[in-house]
Amino acid sequence: MNNQSSIEKLIISGKKVFTVEDLAVIWNISDHRKLIERIKYYLRQQKFSSIYRGVYVYGEPSPLEIAQKLVPLSYVSLYTTSQMHGLTFQHYSSIYCMSLRSVNFEIDSHKYIYRKVKNEIFFNNLGLITQDNCTFANRERTVCDLLYVFPGIELDNISNIDIMLFKKISKIYHNKRLEKDVKNIVTQIKEGR
Repeated sequence: MNNQSSIEKLIISGKKVFTVEDLAVIWNISDHRKLIERIKYYLRQQKFSSIYRGVYVYGEPSPLEIAQKLVPLSYVSLYTTSQMHGLTFQHYSSIYCMSLRSVNFEIDSHKYIYRKVKNEIFFNNLGLITQDNCTFANRERTVCDLLYVFPGIELDNISNIDIMLFKKISKIYHNKRLEKDVKNIVTQIKEGR
């Protein structure tokens, strides 16, 4: 076993969080038994560690990167991206994501909260940005996700919302209540200008 080249491949990948499937691809190992043996070897050598069943970390990954691997079909949104985009001034230590199922995790003092969204909404990439091994909602998609999950939510700062993009994104939810909330926010933005 060439220990150095396997670890180098992890470093070269630019990622710090891996699923078993990721490691199979990075190390080009199709035999599941050999793959598990290799993973166990590196765990014993403390080259990387397991943070959850089938999820491994190398180095110190960001909580956002961990969030994407705990539930691979997910994107960061809701309160987490509302902070990133300056939509709210409150601090939320939990990482909030949208996915195809609702589930919660607590790992190393971080809470990861996933809220379910319909398939046709989730798989529409409008308003999603991928950067630094992480997919997250832009400002307009964040507001729509918040309105979808938490009807009638109040935000601290809506002045930088792109109204045209906001309306366009709101249509993917096929939700009359959400569209009504969007119209109210658009009115507030226009009155504030």
